[in-house]
Amino acid sequence: MTTLLKNKFEFLWQKSIAPSEINNMSYWEFEEYIKIMNERNKSENEKNQTQQKQQQEQQNSMMGNMPKMPDVGNFKPPSMPKF
Repeated sequence: MTTLLKNKFEFLWQKSIAPSEINNMSYWEFEEYIKIMNERNKSENEKNQTQQKQQQEQQNSMMGNMPKMPDVGNFKPPSMPKF
């Protein structure tokens, strides 16, 4: 029962339809819509992950081309002259 409710909620949320529209569908029709929606969601997620990886790789390559900052850990400022 919980799975059916989760499927209905997800379908309502993603498709912005009234619960009565789902209730008017035959069970098999609703289940097929859920399968199609899940396949599409999986495909979209894979596409988004691929794009994120490509963006991360581009950022990493850009950062690798930047000049490195000099090490200033041992830097001592010159002393001021005394008058």
